[in-house]
Amino acid sequence: MFKRAILILFWFFTGSLCSQTTDKDSLVKTIDLEEVCIIKDGDKNQSFGFFRSSKLASTEDILARMPGVNLTRRGAYGLEPGLRNYNGTQSNLVIDGMRMYGACTDKMDPVSIYIEPGNLQSIEIAQGASGARAGSTIGGQINMIMREPEINCHNRFKGVLAQSYMSVNKGYNSNFNFEQSSAKWAYRLSATYRTAGNYMAGGDSLIEHSGYTKANLSANVLYRINEKHRLKLDLLGDWGRNIGYPALPMDVGRADAGIYALTHNLTIQNGVFKQNELKVYYNSVYHEMDDTQRPEAPMHMDMPGWSQTLGFYNELSGRGNLKLRLDYHQVYTRADMTMYPPNEAVMYMQTLPENNLHDVGIAAGKTFQFQEQQQILMNFRMDFYAQAAVDGFGASQWTVYDENITITQNNLLKNASLSYSKKIKQHSHLLFTLAYGERIPSSNERYGYYLFNRQDMYDYLGNQHLKPEQSIQGELRFEQKFKNIEYFANLFYHHNVNYIYAYRLDGYSQMTIGALGLKTYKNISYAVTQGFEAGAKASLGESFFYIANLKFVLAQTYEGKALPLVPPFKLQHALRYSYKLYQFQLEHDFGAAQNRINPDFGDKATPAFNLINLRASRNFIIRNKVLQLALACENVFDLLYHEHLDIAQVPRFGRNLMINLNFIF
Repeated sequence: MFKRAILILFWFFTGSLCSQTTDKDSLVKTIDLEEVCIIKDGDKNQSFGFFRSSKLASTEDILARMPGVNLTRRGAYGLEPGLRNYNGTQSNLVIDGMRMYGACTDKMDPVSIYIEPGNLQSIEIAQGASGARAGSTIGGQINMIMREPEINCHNRFKGVLAQSYMSVNKGYNSNFNFEQSSAKWAYRLSATYRTAGNYMAGGDSLIEHSGYTKANLSANVLYRINEKHRLKLDLLGDWGRNIGYPALPMDVGRADAGIYALTHNLTIQNGVFKQNELKVYYNSVYHEMDDTQRPEAPMHMDMPGWSQTLGFYNELSGRGNLKLRLDYHQVYTRADMTMYPPNEAVMYMQTLPENNLHDVGIAAGKTFQFQEQQQILMNFRMDFYAQAAVDGFGASQWTVYDENITITQNNLLKNASLSYSKKIKQHSHLLFTLAYGERIPSSNERYGYYLFNRQDMYDYLGNQHLKPEQSIQGELRFEQKFKNIEYFANLFYHHNVNYIYAYRLDGYSQMTIGALGLKTYKNISYAVTQGFEAGAKASLGESFFYIANLKFVLAQTYEGKALPLVPPFKLQHALRYSYKLYQFQLEHDFGAAQNRINPDFGDKATPAFNLINLRASRNFIIRNKVLQLALACENVFDLLYHEHLDIAQVPRFGRNLMINLNFIF
């Protein structure tokens, strides 16, 4: 019945509304990596430039320098993006609008690791409940948009060859991408290979189990059927091997992902609607933890995990930023653990019992213009979720707690936002947003079975009776833009009801050797998140360019207790000098001390730090082609430091000398 209802909704939506998509949300920020800046979509909105500071930068490095984005770090690879203090389960991390789920219960495989800068076109960020474009959320959405080839009336071939080296971990990064276009067809190929050893932290201290190897390959084919119709096929594969996680008790032996999508775009020249985009997609992840390189491990364990997602969306756009969307996705997840105790029988359990999640959602948005200088933007989304564990070994484990997790959990979630925008005089702009959002508990929070958390050293048990979190939010943004300088400031306050919070289960024992006990989850009355982001950029003459951004979050429970892993105040700014084909850059990052902590969750106070980076580059023009040479010294003073969201307080890179060579043709 559920799938039949979805098909009926899909037929109705695509048949009766015909064909349309939307101009991108005028409140969504975008980073255009080709232009190396973050821009806010729409000519009427302030653009906040932000450069990509290093040709060696991974997708995570780029995300780390975006306003409102923070990364939880467990090693040199696989950093988990979050918005403000919201983690990956409270916000949506999507690729080209497609939903995707990690296969690791320890969050070693966030979706962001599958996109390399070589196949990344831009990053859209929408903060808070107003970012519910691809799914209900309270934290917001990060949408990583893949590069696509361009149809060109002239047969054109272009590409990039790149090679990089980092001294801190003897790391090599090789990349190439080729693109060819014609009047009907265009294709693009991109490949990246990264390998690195254990890195050195400040003061020449070696961080064991921090190396990794990975390969990434993507292919995009675009076919122009006629003036109105286009088809695009996207294929992406990512293969990781021997990935070290010094903050965790295990590493990753193998991590494989495949992403496949077919998109049809229809342009409509007359009528209310302009475009229609229909995408069908499938992605799968296989993840295998590995403790064979950990001689201190008390017992060998095999811990594989699986995630498979199938979905589609149909998005329509029209005049006045009209947006209509129907989407559906289903995901299967499972995680196993096989233990090999010395001189005892092999033991098997499912740490995440196999389960299926179905979600059908509808969304609508519209901008209303009045009195020339004022706008109202309305967005609405509704999701119907159905989730249940599969009747089998994993579900039977729960019978010892007298729980039947095969009973379907149904949730109807609502998201809505109302934004008022006003242009004040010539250079100033004010934006006020009220929003309401909900999110369902994650699979780990519902069905997790003795999942070990390295941060607080407890095993965790899920709770299928959790209620969805609800959030009432208010945000106020002010920005000014002049000829040579522009800046913005954004204040936010979120009141999160039925907040999902962990507590200790007394009278129950842990399963993991070395764990301190057993915890589960419950809904508490509410928690509060508040803070600000600010940023500025300035052109200081023809040669100098300055950029800065600040971010701060304060989050606590209704009792005034600090929530765990809340980042402190952070300032990132840089000064760039350009002269002919040369470029020089000085960067300073400041992280304030974080003494407002929650010891119950393993939080520890983090000292302040100041980090200095230097960069220089030179372009050489060779017969209409460009050879780029870039040099850098990161952490110039070899500071021994870590950030507050670094699990187990593992120090970050020490002094790192880098060289990068790009050949663009």
